[in-house]
Amino acid sequence: MKKSSKKITRCESKPRKKIFETVSALRRNLAFNCIMLALLGLGIGILSLLLGATVFGIPMFKSYFSFPLVLILNLLLLIILIFLFYFISGRPWIAFTFPSLFILVISMIHFFKVQIRGDPLVISDAKLIFEVGTIMTGYKLTMNWKIYLTTAAFIGGVAFSVFALKNKLAKALPRVIAAVVLLAFSTMLYTFVYADAELYAETSGDSVTTEWTPNRNYISKGFLYPLVHNIRGTLEEMRGFFPEWYDEQEARGALESYGSSDIPSGKKVDIISITLEAYSDLSLFGVLDFETDVYGPLHKLQKESISGTLINNVFAGATIDTERLFLTGYTQLTAYNTETNSYVHYLRSQGYHTEGLHTGSEWFYDRRPVNANLGFDRYYFIDDFENASRNDSFFFPTILDLYRARDRSKPYFSYNLSYQNHGAYDSTRTKEPYVIAHGGLSDESYNILNNYLAGIYDTNQHIESFIDSLRGAGDPVVVLIFGDHMPWLGNMNSVYYELGINIDRSTQEGFENYYSTPYLIWANDAAKETLGNDFSGEGGSFSPGFLMGELFRYCSWKGDGYMQALRELQQTIDVINTPTGLFRENGSLTHELSPEGEAAYIRLRTIEIYMRNSPVTADAQH
Repeated sequence: MKKSSKKITRCESKPRKKIFETVSALRRNLAFNCIMLALLGLGIGILSLLLGATVFGIPMFKSYFSFPLVLILNLLLLIILIFLFYFISGRPWIAFTFPSLFILVISMIHFFKVQIRGDPLVISDAKLIFEVGTIMTGYKLTMNWKIYLTTAAFIGGVAFSVFALKNKLAKALPRVIAAVVLLAFSTMLYTFVYADAELYAETSGDSVTTEWTPNRNYISKGFLYPLVHNIRGTLEEMRGFFPEWYDEQEARGALESYGSSDIPSGKKVDIISITLEAYSDLSLFGVLDFETDVYGPLHKLQKESISGTLINNVFAGATIDTERLFLTGYTQLTAYNTETNSYVHYLRSQGYHTEGLHTGSEWFYDRRPVNANLGFDRYYFIDDFENASRNDSFFFPTILDLYRARDRSKPYFSYNLSYQNHGAYDSTRTKEPYVIAHGGLSDESYNILNNYLAGIYDTNQHIESFIDSLRGAGDPVVVLIFGDHMPWLGNMNSVYYELGINIDRSTQEGFENYYSTPYLIWANDAAKETLGNDFSGEGGSFSPGFLMGELFRYCSWKGDGYMQALRELQQTIDVINTPTGLFRENGSLTHELSPEGEAAYIRLRTIEIYMRNSPVTADAQH
């Protein structure tokens, strides 16, 4: 009996040994490893699409499967990246882990960026990588099941690649050849497929995209595909790409045809311009019952000013778009890593001392070097003062102190940017109610709204006090105040939706609500007398690049040649909205300009490109 038992044990051990040997051989088999890496890549790619659908959720995710090309163009990218790492490293676990980690991280950033800001991740966001922590401070991120599923799947994939895939590519030459071939194939694929504009326009799994929802159109194509497709355009823009229709000689001639006009010496008034963070007039929507008259000082000031509306390019963030378009008059952002022609430089050439204040840090958006390149003699930041504060209680008095300490032998231009009212706003409690509880608001939204309005109420009190301090000033001064963008009001902008405020950019009303902020131009009595203008009335609406030109117009200054060209364009095209590609021509929003409008716009863009790529005009009188 004992002998028989040993025979059975030996018989049973042979199949186990054979299975072990088979599995061990399979783990080291090149074909098996390649198949498994491809399947793992497909799984991670699908999870990236799940995150890529962002706020549009499962319906958008399902739409990707209804259009096979969307799936192929998104999933293929990760698989190529995995095999490139496989050929370079020779290790399956490295091939899976690092490309997958990179793709999932940027997918999550995209997921949260759309959740908070409403905009998808694009290549140019890479320049903000060191500012992410500051930008995200205070925002509540929704860590839902998609994040947990993706994290668990990635960890499982890493474990599988470490313990189940053992085929190490040892020979260097075949690996190098394979990597070179794959890179060559990828280059051709990008050039003829991923960068193809017609294919991109026709590729979408979503059936409800509209002309005014570019972000949804982007997301309807997945995530990796639109991200990669837009690389070329972003890089071209960042390095000052010249479009095929650009002709430098023609641009120079067009600019010179306008000439450049000096500001008459007797008309040089002081200018204080102020951009207010997330500043908007929510009372205009007619849906709030106020406990306190939050906007009273603003409405009072508007009645004695020229007031109107900016149609910005940004929402809930990216202040530099509004800020720098105002300072340059350009229709879109550009690189500012060298001296760049701007209205600040023009004012310096007219003898103005140029300075300003931002109650934030100098490194944020590279404002210290950029503002110097735009022509500011001196620009102050919160780090330049002891006992400074980011609040308006420090901001407005400091602007006034700088103005009073100026060199009175020169005219003065000041550009200032506030920080107070920067999101996010506390959603857990209301310190003081500014609106009556609204039946359609959740507790969280009610808290966010009241805490935002608390900051706006304080800002308006400081604006009133600031203006009052300048009323009796003997020196003529003009003050320009405007908002940079609408505020973030809850994840996925819940407050707007709960209040019934239309911010759907597929409609004209929603488009205007989404991008609009107020502006006003006020002058003291001395400035009114000097300029022969009472500075009151309706100022209209337009893009921020036109705002400085409007200020000059009310001062009866012609400005430089570029401003004159821009003012000429404004007669027919006064809104140029870069994220949507929309224009307002003769009062109507459109993607397609008339032949005359297209010619006028191209002429202006030609001059703009010439200006921003030409040496700065010498500040002769400075």
